[in-house]
Amino acid sequence: MPDIRVRTARLSEAGLILQLVRESMSSYCRDSGIPDSYIEATSESIEVVEEAISSGVVFVAVDDQEGILGTCRLYIRPRRDFSRAIPQLAKLSPRIAYFARFSVWDKWRSQGIGNFLFSYCEELATRSGCSHMLLHTALSNSGMVKYYRSRGFSLLSSDKGRGYDRGLFAKRL
Repeated sequence: MPDIRVRTARLSEAGLILQLVRESMSSYCRDSGIPDSYIEATSESIEVVEEAISSGVVFVAVDDQEGILGTCRLYIRPRRDFSRAIPQLAKLSPRIAYFARFSVWDKWRSQGIGNFLFSYCEELATRSGCSHMLLHTALSNSGMVKYYRSRGFSLLSSDKGRGYDRGLFAKRL
């Protein structure tokens, strides 16, 4: 297992991050039993990745050679962005974190890399004054649901608006 650290992604890494997210999300779709076309990340453009990197929301787990092992995005948003969709959050802190594009190269899965990314984002969200972290995942993906529950997340709601059972999970920070 290499030494792992998490840092903000660099613009020069956009192509590799795009490739990683596409591979990982394709595996996620297969594990969830849903078509790739249901997940917008599988068809995301390089320009969208570059914009996210420029916004400072993309993070990477790297080894001691600076090789990218995994990536994710963490959006820090005002509570009002979620209050209409999630009324139970309306009276909480003014900031909410949203975790997305959680991806680890297939060959590096189940080696703790995702835990490094996840822990980093939880700490960042806490330092940023967020009361909760939110995320979506396919309810048919029992491995991801189990992982998020083991990290303290609870299911808030579910919907089929994207063609599959998609759960919104939340964790109090």
